Amino acid sequence: MKKPKIRFKGYQEDWEQRKLGELGSLKNGMNFSKEAMGIGFPFVNLQNIFGNNVIDVTNLGKAMASDSQLKDYNLLNGDVLFVRSSVKLEGVGEAALVPQNLENTTYSGFIIRFRDEYGLDNNFKRFLFGIESVRNQIMAQATNSANKNISQTVLENLCLKIPNKSEQEKIGLYFSNLDHLITLHQRKCEETKTLKKIYASKDVSTKWSFSSRN
Repeated sequence: MKKPKIRFKGYQEDWEQRKLGELGSLKNGMNFSKEAMGIGFPFVNLQNIFGNNVIDVTNLGKAMASDSQLKDYNLLNGDVLFVRSSVKLEGVGEAALVPQNLENTTYSGFIIRFRDEYGLDNNFKRFLFGIESVRNQIMAQATNSANKNISQTVLENLCLKIPNKSEQEKIGLYFSNLDHLITLHQRKCEETKTLKKIYASKDVSTKWSFSSRN
């Protein structure tokens, strides 16, 4: 399929089919000793990726690293981090975008970094690697040992369909706005649940008074 069934108005061009390895470079993360963990420099681990499509840069761990390691395993705005190894098949290959340059920050050996050299839109990248066709390719090729694993070779050979930059931007912004809307509704839902607990903890007369005013 070179043209999707649903498109923004005004776009007619075929989408280009490319392999991920043609769009940039991949690099495994670094392995740390137990003694090196919990101290030193900011460090991205698997937990920063699971369930997210953007790395939360305010919630990173720490790990010691040398000057050369800080240089070799650096993280830049637009990098995408893939889960290389996961206990569950659903977790392997999950991906999250690095939203800004992260100075003196490294990433786990259970992660593979993709560095875009093609110029994909960042918002588009956030959602590209979560679509069903891409996830199915990854999970179908995951190897099974103690954990489910993928290699750089698997990621290099991912078949992707890429629109032009303008359409990427529209798609990325559309899904980004949907994510924002979902977050707002989730927050409102949590606030309502909290309010319910507060009123549920009051005595019967207080609850009756509240309900009778509504």
